[in-house]
Amino acid sequence: MTDGLVSVGFLHPGHLAACFSESLQDLLFHDAFGAQRVISHTFGKMGKSCGAGGIVAGRNQLARVVIDESESEWLLMVDSDMRFEHDLLERLIEAADPKARPVVGALCFAQKTAGKASGYGVRYRACPTLYDFIEQDDIVGFAPRLTYERDTLQVVSATGAACVLIHRSVLEGVRAKYGDVWFDQITHPKGPTTFSEDVSFCIRVAGAGFPLHVHTAIKTGHDKGGVYLDEDFYDTQHVAVP
Repeated sequence: MTDGLVSVGFLHPGHLAACFSESLQDLLFHDAFGAQRVISHTFGKMGKSCGAGGIVAGRNQLARVVIDESESEWLLMVDSDMRFEHDLLERLIEAADPKARPVVGALCFAQKTAGKASGYGVRYRACPTLYDFIEQDDIVGFAPRLTYERDTLQVVSATGAACVLIHRSVLEGVRAKYGDVWFDQITHPKGPTTFSEDVSFCIRVAGAGFPLHVHTAIKTGHDKGGVYLDEDFYDTQHVAVP
């Protein structure tokens, strides 16, 4: 391992969202004229083409390559429909710490269903990917932190994999305890809840003894095709009624 090196890993369906392509280019230019964490080694940029059914295997492969073939200290996993700033990587590195904060996510928003609309339609809403674990007699799962604290680094029970920095030791620690199943989906024993691949990863990270954080000052956008999810859009859905 070489301290400071980063592999940027992303999955794509054969094409990239325009906002992601421009953002990645900006990040690589910034890195080239700065710390050269990404461009200085063979596994700096790792894109993998896969369909929806290959996401789990694809994410697992990115993790495996980082710890088996690369010299990277960190894996920056980012989805190919995300928008981010040119200094995203440096800001995440600054917020992270190999021991105290080995997993740090940026502020991201997922698209979730919000019930039925008129004419057999379905409404959707933006949801911040800061999750708290909940366990009751009849339910086990993760609830989004809808009133998250703004512009701070905070502990979470889980987050998504749309834009997250992961230290090499976390990938190695999960392998040591569970095997090469970093993102395999977990069904909770109380069932029938089956968690998404990114939340399943967070469950294993916590089970291996590593904390998870999200920094809500490191903001991203998420292009869902006709809907662009970011903090500004989220705020429009939560306007206070006088």
